[in-house]
Amino acid sequence: MSNYVKSTNFTAKDSLPTGDANKVIRGSEFDTEFNAIRTAVNSKADLASPSFLGTTTFVNATASGNLTVSGTTTLAGTLAGTFTIDGGTF
Repeated sequence: MSNYVKSTNFTAKDSLPTGDANKVIRGSEFDTEFNAIRTAVNSKADLASPSFLGTTTFVNATASGNLTVSGTTTLAGTLAGTFTIDGGTF
């Protein structure tokens, strides 16, 4: 996942004097910004039905309803309430 980092200070261009070549906003600057935004957005998990790869860490997470975990899973800390593992209720 990547975070968006702005590469062009468009506001600074506003303070440049009329006629200064650096005052012009170029298509390449827009392209750079929009590509960075696209990369950041596309590398984040969707709010609905997110998918995570690799090691995922949740700090102080609360799950309600049904939680389905598949594959090898390591749980650390304290589990509270009633839960079922491989058909057995604990």
